[in-house]
Amino acid sequence: AGNFKVRIDNATGAGSVADYKGNELIYVNDVNTDATFSAANKADLGAYTYQAKQEGNTVVLEQMELTDYANMALSIPSANTNIWNLEQDTVGTRLTNARHGLADNGGAWVSYFGGNFNGDNGTINYDQDVNGIMVGVDTKVDGNNAKWIVGAAAGFAKGDLSDRTGQVDQDSQSAYIYSSARFANNIFVDGNLSYSHFNNDLSANMSDGTYVDGNTSSDAWGFGLKLGYDLKLGDAGYVTPYGSVSGLFQSGDDYQLSNDMKVDGQSYDSMRYELGVDAGYTFTYSEDQALTPYFKLAYVYDDSNNDADVNGDSIDNGVEGSAVRVGLGTQFSFTKNFSAYTDANYLGGGDVDQDWSANVGVKYTW
Repeated sequence: AGNFKVRIDNATGAGSVADYKGNELIYVNDVNTDATFSAANKADLGAYTYQAKQEGNTVVLEQMELTDYANMALSIPSANTNIWNLEQDTVGTRLTNARHGLADNGGAWVSYFGGNFNGDNGTINYDQDVNGIMVGVDTKVDGNNAKWIVGAAAGFAKGDLSDRTGQVDQDSQSAYIYSSARFANNIFVDGNLSYSHFNNDLSANMSDGTYVDGNTSSDAWGFGLKLGYDLKLGDAGYVTPYGSVSGLFQSGDDYQLSNDMKVDGQSYDSMRYELGVDAGYTFTYSEDQALTPYFKLAYVYDDSNNDADVNGDSIDNGVEGSAVRVGLGTQFSFTKNFSAYTDANYLGGGDVDQDWSANVGVKYTW
């Protein structure tokens, strides 16, 4: 008689859900006993945590949430996409600034970018901090009834991903080519192509205190395309409705953590669709100095329907949903050739909230 606590002492990263879920731990022969059983702890078995659960005269393993190490492994592709989205915003800011303020004939630019993200799709959960830098060079070209900005950029970023005992140290390198065509009727088209390499070092503690680690890398190709119209308000103001689409296509490697959890290489595809409006005004102080503050409001839809294979089980690690983007920024020209710019954005409502992002850069125009 009485209540008995059932403790599970072993922990391992190996094994599928079928190897553990519902497994019988205790069978009580005496049907007249009033003894009850309850869980003393949670144990990491495979990709999930389990605890003891009484069902009639048996005690079985009840499947709970992802383990800390599985949660981190499954969150990595989404976190990679967040870094890339910040780079997309950075290149986009460069091209937007070229259309406003003083004349821009192309030039060299360098920009810091960073942000904080919170991801939760009901299965995976993480917090991420990102810091990076982009360097680019471009030039102005006239042709095909448009004024073009054509250039290339390189991006370098570090990310820190965490939840409970799980942590991932991220490194990424990216290469971009980009262009912007502005037509006489003030319609413009921005585009870019990118290649990225992501390297991720994962660590966590298991339920029995054992330290777990692993490493994975992935390569990715991406694109961005934006169509908009600059509606001029007087000599200095503008309102710009726009639509954009971007996509990142990752190809990861097969890897195994130190506790024997296996993750098959995942092709992880992410698409983002955005409809929004920018509005700004240029204050001209002299022939060589001007200030352009601007505001952004947009609807964003992320479509990233993906599943990962962990120990032979398919687990949902895609993130999607509708979100609202709100942003503020400014560009200041110190001289005819030298300017600085900054902007900040919030994006929230989908599976991944961007609590803040920032972009601070300088530009030298030819």
